[in-house]
Amino acid sequence: MNLLKLKLNIRITYALLFLFLICFSPKSIFAGETVEVLGGPDDVNIRLLALLNKLDPDFYADEKTQGFMYRYRNRWSNPYDFNIYVGKVGKTSPDSIIRIESPRRGQEKMWKQILEQELLQKPPHESAVPLTEKYHIVSQGLNLITPMASVGYNSWISPLFTNRDTFVSMSIYFLCDLILVGGAYLYAQENLPKKNIYDHMLNTKGPGNVWESPNAVGIFAAMAVTRVVRAFDAWEDTAAHNKTAQFGWSFKF
Repeated sequence: MNLLKLKLNIRITYALLFLFLICFSPKSIFAGETVEVLGGPDDVNIRLLALLNKLDPDFYADEKTQGFMYRYRNRWSNPYDFNIYVGKVGKTSPDSIIRIESPRRGQEKMWKQILEQELLQKPPHESAVPLTEKYHIVSQGLNLITPMASVGYNSWISPLFTNRDTFVSMSIYFLCDLILVGGAYLYAQENLPKKNIYDHMLNTKGPGNVWESPNAVGIFAAMAVTRVVRAFDAWEDTAAHNKTAQFGWSFKF
């Protein structure tokens, strides 16, 4: 029992370290994508607003433009996750630049391809493919089994994810499950009812496995945590994918 506990503690420690490195290691999470557009920022801004309203009008203008002329951000109920800036290419240039930032690299690349097709009238790459619909019931059903399966479904042939996005999301859900469920399992195991001296004398059957512990319900509660979080993420991923798919754009993955 002590050896099992030691091994599980070591695995949880490594999992925490790995999770920290994934989330906080130096990376270009906000490296962003840029698109240069002919025309002044005011004109480009009007065209960009029309596009954003067409996809989902639930966004707002942020006054903190960080040196750009305009900045737009999604609201919490918008399934997309973005920071989009509009400014001049340079002080002497009459043309504009649009910068897209998102916590997910896939969304940055997706927005760039949309802007190129809509604002620049640039044809999609020869290897680009149109999107097909995804289903909430499938994503949410897989989430009940394991959040990783739901991430895999939503990321398959979807511009919202790069391979790295998929790996990071699946790793985070796996490690959170390992840490929470593993901790709840250890706690329930340690608090199994102990046989007293009379039970030993009468050879009374002792407590069985961990599921007979009064704290076994904590294991199911721990499993529910990641599945509740993923339920919201799965809704956003599916909704954003289907909103994008309905306009017939093609994407290179």
